[in-house]
Amino acid sequence: MEFYSREIQIMRQSQSKMALEYVQSVGVSVTLEELVRITDLFVEICLRPQDEDLKKRIKALDKWISEKRVTQ
Repeated sequence: MEFYSREIQIMRQSQSKMALEYVQSVGVSVTLEELVRITDLFVEICLRPQDEDLKKRIKALDKWISEKRVTQ
């Protein structure tokens, strides 16, 4: 069973790499589950227009990363 089209699989792979590079560049260690959730948001940013909900989720991710950086 194919869960994603080939294009989505490629996008998820590239966004996963980007998400990992981003958290490493800001000095944050994440679990695999956290990386997958960040990747999901990155993919969603690529696929749909930024509405208020998506903007709130992006801001929440920024806040979470900032807080995680302080506690590490």
